[in-house]
Amino acid sequence: MEVHHHPDLHHKPKPWKEYLLEYLMIFLAVMTGFFAESFREHLSERSKEREYVVNIKKDLLKETKKIDIWLPATFDRIKKFETLITYLEAPGPVAEGSNMYYLARISTRNAIIEPSNNTFLEMKSSGNLRLIRNLDIINNLIDIEQQSSQFKNLLDIEGKEDVMSYPLLGELFDAAVFDKMIDPTQSRMLTAREYAQFSDSTIKRPPGNPQLLNHDKTKINLLIYYLHQRKTSFFGETRMLLGFRKLLVQTIKI
Repeated sequence: MEVHHHPDLHHKPKPWKEYLLEYLMIFLAVMTGFFAESFREHLSERSKEREYVVNIKKDLLKETKKIDIWLPATFDRIKKFETLITYLEAPGPVAEGSNMYYLARISTRNAIIEPSNNTFLEMKSSGNLRLIRNLDIINNLIDIEQQSSQFKNLLDIEGKEDVMSYPLLGELFDAAVFDKMIDPTQSRMLTAREYAQFSDSTIKRPPGNPQLLNHDKTKINLLIYYLHQRKTSFFGETRMLLGFRKLLVQTIKI
């Protein structure tokens, strides 16, 4: 015969201290997991911060090197415009007509420097800018972005001034001479420095000593005015680039 044992109807409950101990153990386990996860997240964010700062400074260093090419090239551009203006101001035939035609032809070139800060833009779009704790870096990056925008506005103005001179160049210079100055067989990729200097391997100085088609004082004066305006814009660009470079170097050193 099987014997059935009835449960003890008088089982004693656990002491309250045991419940408290179990609660504390669960609480500590949860809190430990929370702090561990927070710590891992903190380490990950600090790692990302260091990576972003390194990449930002690499971008800024590239911009600095780019400016170091464009600054002397832009000053050289100003000198070429001044020389062309001197030719146009001559009362009679120009002794260096070949050079005058060359400078007039390349005056229409409008190569521009494009400021960029890819890492900063990527951080803004992704919301990771919050990872940078150094406020000096953040403030400088904001200033850099604002100055880049102002510089692009100046480039837009200079581009419009460039187009204004086209009709006058066509009226005062012999277009057939311009056409003969192009040698497509010499076409090649320009170096960064050549591009900044507005040079072109396909444009050559013409032979002989070509002169202006006419010496209409009003048209010559208007062309000189447009060249003067562009030259002034170049001066503005150099001033902005100098200030821009100073800010870039300061940010790299932080």
